[in-house]
Amino acid sequence: MSQRNRWFAAVLLVAGISVAGCTSGTASSDSPGEEPATVTAIDGSDQLHKIQLTEDAAARIGLTTDTVRTLPSGKQLAVALGAVLYDQDGATWVYVRTAPLTFQRQQVTISRVTGNVAVLHSGPTAGTAVANVGVAELRGAEDGVPGE
Repeated sequence: MSQRNRWFAAVLLVAGISVAGCTSGTASSDSPGEEPATVTAIDGSDQLHKIQLTEDAAARIGLTTDTVRTLPSGKQLAVALGAVLYDQDGATWVYVRTAPLTFQRQQVTISRVTGNVAVLHSGPTAGTAVANVGVAELRGAEDGVPGE
């Protein structure tokens, strides 16, 4: 992994941890004992999981989605750079929405980054909804990092 990618991954990790620790100071509307996220293993994979958030959890992390789009050339796909997650090995991922408030991590290959847009060499099809705010928190939930 290049030095630039290591720094970028480190900054994303620190930002995600910082945001995950923030609270609004208001009472949670989750039912007592209800977990903000339910994580379920995906059959045939020991690394991928389905993450289902409660409405309150999605609101607390400011979850928003973006759509994988086709560039004007019609030949390449792109997502908002905020949707891209770099793991500890430098692999790139997005969280694809599979149902309301439900996401699954999918690996992508990035051709280039232009401003706030990641141009994809491979990844989800055009029109697929991906998380673009709350990505670090989804990864934390998937990895079992305790939240509030």
